[in-house]
Amino acid sequence: MKYRKHEAKEYARGAFRGIWDSLSTPFTPGGEVDEAGIRRNMDHVIEGLRVDGHYCSGNVAEFWSLSTAERKRVHEVFLEAAAGRIPMMAGVHDQSAGSAVEMARHAQDIGYDFVIILTPFIAARNDDAVAEYMTYVAERVDIGIVIFNSPGACHPIGPDLARRLAALPNVCGMKQADWNPHATILLEEAVGDQIVISVAEEAVWLHNMTQIGHRWLITYTPHTYQVPGWLPLKEYTELAFAGDLKRATEVSASLAPLRTANTRWIMGPWGQGRMPVAALKHWEGLIGMAGGPVRPPVLPLTREEKEDLRADLKRAGLLARAEAAAASK
Repeated sequence: MKYRKHEAKEYARGAFRGIWDSLSTPFTPGGEVDEAGIRRNMDHVIEGLRVDGHYCSGNVAEFWSLSTAERKRVHEVFLEAAAGRIPMMAGVHDQSAGSAVEMARHAQDIGYDFVIILTPFIAARNDDAVAEYMTYVAERVDIGIVIFNSPGACHPIGPDLARRLAALPNVCGMKQADWNPHATILLEEAVGDQIVISVAEEAVWLHNMTQIGHRWLITYTPHTYQVPGWLPLKEYTELAFAGDLKRATEVSASLAPLRTANTRWIMGPWGQGRMPVAALKHWEGLIGMAGGPVRPPVLPLTREEKEDLRADLKRAGLLARAEAAAASK
């Protein structure tokens, strides 16, 4: 590791900055992990989209559909593909605290910079249970841990619980999936001086940069909203960091058609309790990335849905930009 356990918070302060992507796990037509696709997608987001970091095995990566052995291999392939070009974070989500420790130790041993853990979804319906689980994991690994707060699926992490978790020496960040600005502000007031907080949605990123002081975003939209040669998310982020808020706002507004498509195909279904990974993977495939099929329990898109998604991305101008990027290679 590049830091010692008690240095995790300090190290994270420097590393958690800018736009971090979260890719799906591409599968072959036969349903196996597409290792070549992983490597191609990583080159695409690092060299073509200039992301600042990457989070493996998130919700969009169908981590629940992979065996432990597959998850470990996927983490190895993603890390090999990154080749030290950007910081890397591995998702070690598991209902079993012991399995989460096993996954975190593997990530630590092979060279990941951080791990991220989703609050368990069974038998952890109060602050004490969540704290017990996270403490169990944190005490058994040295690597820096990001807590994934997903109130729609798991017990919510409020300010009191956040303070308990932030006191653990290697807890250094939080991915906040509750996009209510008030909830985020309360967490910032409680632990923002100890750990780094990122929201999980691009739509509030500019607001959070300018109004809350956020400097770190983890989401999948860096690769769904951008193609090589056209990087509006990267551009408005850098403009905001530089203090040019007028121009940052103008560039951010150019993403409105893609945000509309994202709401229809990704965020809308997610808010209704449906996992929209099939739409995400088809979106990736339409812009030249490796996506492939989904595994149960995720449902595939119908032919009509695929046609509708293509039409939406064409109207938003993304397909033409992707074709131009491919032609310029």
